[in-house]
Amino acid sequence: MHGEWAKIIGDEIADGVINGAALLVCDQERELFTYTAGEAAAGIPMSCDTIIDIASVTKAVATATALLICRSRSMIDFDAPFTRYLPDFSAPLPGGPVTVRDLALHISGFSHENQPKRQYFAEDGNELLRNTLRFPPLFPPQEHFEYTCWNYLLLGQIVERIAGRPLTEFCRTELFEPLGMVDSSLGRPVTDDPARLAQTCGTDVPGKISDFVAFRIYRDGGCAGNAGMFSTARDLGKFCRMLLQGGRLPGGGRLFPEAQLRELTANAMPPHLPVKRSFGWVIRDVYHPESASDQIIYHSGWSGQTLYIDFGLRLGVVVLTTRRGDYERAKRDRSRIASLLLGKFTAKEKKGFDKDEFRR
Repeated sequence: MHGEWAKIIGDEIADGVINGAALLVCDQERELFTYTAGEAAAGIPMSCDTIIDIASVTKAVATATALLICRSRSMIDFDAPFTRYLPDFSAPLPGGPVTVRDLALHISGFSHENQPKRQYFAEDGNELLRNTLRFPPLFPPQEHFEYTCWNYLLLGQIVERIAGRPLTEFCRTELFEPLGMVDSSLGRPVTDDPARLAQTCGTDVPGKISDFVAFRIYRDGGCAGNAGMFSTARDLGKFCRMLLQGGRLPGGGRLFPEAQLRELTANAMPPHLPVKRSFGWVIRDVYHPESASDQIIYHSGWSGQTLYIDFGLRLGVVVLTTRRGDYERAKRDRSRIASLLLGKFTAKEKKGFDKDEFRR
């Protein structure tokens, strides 16, 4: 017997909204449930080991976590002006200093509002990165919320400046390897085996970055903090378990001190703005799962992925899909799926589940 989540996924596949899906639920110690359906790419079934471009989930899992690691090592002050770390930013800041935290919360004032295209856009990825340092914010900091990749392109460059190495290398050695996330990487998948790779929307082959900005940057030898991470449901479950354990690593030690976790879990938005966000994560918006606690954080990617970590319920939910249709329906359905799974796994003792009920 499958749950209602399976019907949601089946309907989405039938209606051309997604090609396939991989779901995983974990607590702080282990995987509790997995479910897959549909295709990762033509003729390739989806699995929890399918490597998927997770689009903007990169912002939360890779870039924000890298910055938290740097902060735990006293390499960065989140409340300092970001120009302390990017002194070659050449545009004026008429609204006053913009902090690293302002960038992470998307309240920096950098904006594409009423612009015909992204101001920093260029066909060449290296020029695109340089351009992020050339244009001023359109709003004063902390007055205007606008979710924009610009903020995380700057944050990715900050990691590289303070760490003295590429974002790809920093995340590999300081995040993915310590967590045993063997199938996770930035810029390109860890394998070119077609049986392991998903194809996401906006790409012509499996294993390609869907975000056009990150694609150009990585293609031309740079690193992008906004998108371009590849991972699997199983690897993201490992990331969830680390956060649910307060930063603890599987082999002992910590990725960062538990006290640092508050940066990811506490609402840091000015009260007059419409959403609640922490450093790199959403706390509450219109996609908040109904059965979640008030201690959940989550982030989505435009090509069909959302990661949910509920500290109140002590559960992580990974919903990875290969979207090809209706963006709004797909995003709301991922929230519905997470709500159903969170409700199911808190309604019973975890150790008492009937395995047949959750068998694919």
